[in-house]
Amino acid sequence: MVSDITQILVVSKNEVIKCVRGRKFLVSLAVIVLVFLLITAMQFVVGNWDDLNSMGQFMSTYFDTFPTVITLVVALLSSIALVSEFEERTALILFTRPVRRTSVFIGKVLSCTIIEALIILAYYAMATVVALMKVDDLSIDLLASYGLSVLYAFAASGIAFIISAFLKKGSVCTVISILLLVIVFPIASTMVASGDGENWYMIDQAGKTVCTCVPEYVDMYNETLEQFGLVVDSAISILEGFTDERMIQAVAGLNAFMQSPEFLNLDPGTQMSLGAIAAFMNQATPDSLWGMIMVLKVMATSSLLKPMEDPDLVREAGVMLAWGIVAYLIAWARFIRREF
Repeated sequence: MVSDITQILVVSKNEVIKCVRGRKFLVSLAVIVLVFLLITAMQFVVGNWDDLNSMGQFMSTYFDTFPTVITLVVALLSSIALVSEFEERTALILFTRPVRRTSVFIGKVLSCTIIEALIILAYYAMATVVALMKVDDLSIDLLASYGLSVLYAFAASGIAFIISAFLKKGSVCTVISILLLVIVFPIASTMVASGDGENWYMIDQAGKTVCTCVPEYVDMYNETLEQFGLVVDSAISILEGFTDERMIQAVAGLNAFMQSPEFLNLDPGTQMSLGAIAAFMNQATPDSLWGMIMVLKVMATSSLLKPMEDPDLVREAGVMLAWGIVAYLIAWARFIRREF
């Protein structure tokens, strides 16, 4: 047992050193820095920097898309962890030494987890500097968000390890990892939810707790959703008012005015504007407006406007742990039996 632990630590240390010296680590770190700089620069470009004064707005700005960034980092690092040994033929040397494949596998898992946790920490450190400057009510929940980000990286890394254990090309593993984590799983999750099913067990839904673990973010999201709902309700009321006889009278009155001498005495710009309005109102029949109203009513009652609830963090953390552990077990079962 002592020998196994020693082997695991040695493998993990060597993997960390190899990863830090590698190109993909630098690329991953560059991705994190560039994302942070881009988000920060855009706040000045669109004039939102002065509005970045609440914890909810801060989380929405810097962490709404962060699970996708984590996915890119995981795809760059974890997707090649196993396949590189076979692709570069280094396993021919490694497996002839008295090192168990299980020790090699666990060492690689530990090294990837450590490296990814450090890269994520770098982003949180940069974002926290902004928060200290702009946010008055900096929340301790930011630490919980970091922990959940690491858990999400752990789960996503497990998926990447499965792909790395079965395929033969590192570049293919990276592409497939990105497709699965960024496209396939979110689409599957959306399809489950659209059928009134529960999708809390999906890895992408658990990853959203990176933001939703902060109560101020949930409050801001629900407030925005409520305001949007009021706009939809107002639009319905306005459009319904145009579907009765008053719309017909308004269209007829405008058409009559455009045939009158008073219209001909107007300047060309005004005539053109009134002509465009008349053309729109003549085409907007009550039937077409009813179609618009029905769409808005469906939107008002759909799950799109359903308020966000505070997440069950224990459950979501368990979901990410379960995804990671199961995925690593599958990858391990394949790795220890893989031949050249």
